Amino acid sequence: MPKTNASVTPPYPALFSVTPGGAAGVPPGEAELVLALLVAGMPSFIAAHRVPDETVDDLVTSLQQGDPRVAVTGTWVDAGETIPGRPERRAAAFISLVCADGRRITLGRVMGEEPDVAPNLLAGQVIRQIARGVQVPDLVDR
Repeated sequence: MPKTNASVTPPYPALFSVTPGGAAGVPPGEAELVLALLVAGMPSFIAAHRVPDETVDDLVTSLQQGDPRVAVTGTWVDAGETIPGRPERRAAAFISLVCADGRRITLGRVMGEEPDVAPNLLAGQVIRQIARGVQVPDLVDR
């Protein structure tokens, strides 16, 4: 099992909205949860997250329990093969929102651009950028 390295922010006030299935392009049976955090008093978009209709009430309850934190876990992942027969490892940082009640909502992944960047350094860099108010979609792989 690969070694993981996690970094966690202090709690941030959360803003969110829910769009039910069948409205604004959200398929029936799903809901879209749009999340933002107040970082230094400024809204910072985190993610638009699609969830099954039956889970949205529990997610909203978790978000209302108190201010969530952002957790970023660094680990090595297989990034494919740049040379045939030789898999390449890259550092990746997985971004999650950790609600006050412990619920974790995984939001995205950032891949290291350089093959020799350590996962813990990448996770720390992502946390620092979030704390500065950098919008998470600007960090996340698409």
